[in-house]
Amino acid sequence: MARYTGPKCRKCRRYGVSLCGTSKCAILRRQNPPGPRPTRRRKISDRGQQLIEKQKVRYAYGLMERQFRRYYDRAIRRQGVAGNNLMQMLEERLDNVVYRLGFGATRAQARQIVTHGLISVDGKKLSIPSARVLPGQEIAFTGRGKKSGFYQILKEEIKSRDVPGWLEVDRDAVTGRMAGNPGPGDWEPHFAPNAVIEYYSR
Repeated sequence: MARYTGPKCRKCRRYGVSLCGTSKCAILRRQNPPGPRPTRRRKISDRGQQLIEKQKVRYAYGLMERQFRRYYDRAIRRQGVAGNNLMQMLEERLDNVVYRLGFGATRAQARQIVTHGLISVDGKKLSIPSARVLPGQEIAFTGRGKKSGFYQILKEEIKSRDVPGWLEVDRDAVTGRMAGNPGPGDWEPHFAPNAVIEYYSR
């Protein structure tokens, strides 16, 4: 199954929450799902609701089904609450850390920054979006990244962007560091990771 490349806000409207991360998300203007309005309201089963919760997380982090399933398999093998394990691994992805640091306005933009080779981890260029970032590692722009026009714009925009507590950012140097592991409350409240675990555990 290929990665979804259609209109991002179409998925936001389908699932009723903003998944794209943009401040101009279409769901702020149109709350109803895309397509013609149904003549009568359909009741969603428990299984259907679990599927919706799974798709919300998968689309938000930009993962394909097989890749997302591998995260689930690893999450249930870890000690602790499987749902929290799943979300923690997703938050520790390099593209998500770049997004959380404010280096990218959306996860999609952060992913593009990484794949274009503009990001370094502990001084070494790393262009794999799914790479795991460990506590203590430093995220910065490569020499090529600092020469880009995007970097010059970011130096101004990053001053107004918030950073979660498990990350540290130097806005003047445009560098960041992972201070600790993300935990419950560090990801979007509209995600239901336990429902995702229940969906796959059947």
